[in-house]
Formats: sequence, C-alpha cells, structure tokens
Amino acid sequence: MDLIPSFQIDHLRLKAGLYVSCKYTVGYETLTTFDIRVKRPYQENVMTTGSMHALEHICATYMRNDELWKDKIIYFGPMGCRTGFYLIVAGDFGTEDIYPLVERTFDFASEFEGEIPGATPKECGYCVDMDLAEAKNDAALYYNVLISAKKENFNYPKPRKKKESGKKEE
Repeated sequence: MDLIPSFQIDHLRLKAGLYVSCKYTVGYETLTTFDIRVKRPYQENVMTTGSMHALEHICATYMRNDELWKDKIIYFGPMGCRTGFYLIVAGDFGTEDIYPLVERTFDFASEFEGEIPGATPKECGYCVDMDLAEAKNDAALYYNVLISAKKENFNYPKPRKKKESGKKEE
C-alpha cells in the first residue's frame, strides 16, 4: 500500500504549527486538509483525551459559526496520535488563507468559559471525558505558537537528502 501523505512527513523534525497536509479533488471541488499541529511529536507530551475532546467541541463549533468560513468547513477533528487536529475545508487554500481563522479559534478556545458546546449525553457519545482547564491551557500554548510563528511553523520539514552511501545527511 502507498503511504498516505501525513505518514510521509518526518515527524521527528516536525514543529508545532499550521500546515497544508494535502489537497484532494472531489467532483469539481478541491478539499484542503490542514494539519493543526498543537504539540511537537516526541518533544512534548501529547494532549489528554479530555483536552482534545473539549477542544474538538469548542473549535468545531466556533469554526462552523464563523461568518467567513462556516460554509467551507467540512471537518475538524483530532489526530489519533493526540498531537493535533485535522481541518478539512472546501476550496483550494493555503496556510496564509486559513491562518486568521485558526488564530481566532484558538484564542477563543484559550479563554472559553461556560458549558462546552454539545457536551451532554444526548448530544455526545462520551461527554464525561472532557477537561476544559487542560483544553484552555493547550489552546493557549498553541495560540502562542501561532502569534510568534516562524517559517518552520508553516512548512513541513523538507526530506533529508541521502548521501551516496545511502546514509541520510543532517
């Protein structure tokens, strides 16, 4: 089997940031998948399921209510590795296009107060596993990454070149 695009990234060199993961054409529409990498793989602890679940509810609800983007949001959900989220939008977009929405979303989430949207047994499959305090902390840490981001926080690490002997260069 061919590896999917996200498995072809060198996660050992990946920083927290916002990346275009891949683009697909469905019918006449382009779908852009963004990698919202909240935690640096193998360098930071992963998010707890309680934090991720709360952020999923808060961020997805916020994005689907954003006047500029609500009709383009297809999906916002957690990565299985618990280092971030995927955001799928209808359209051919780059990081610079989605950045303001992601920045607003995580700023909102970092200061969120009140009841988590959709967090009742009637609305959610397992609402007891949410941790608002941890979610706010993770959102604040990621928001700080976004507002002080550098080029490497928006571009996947380039593959390392192989030496003639077959060993990879640094």
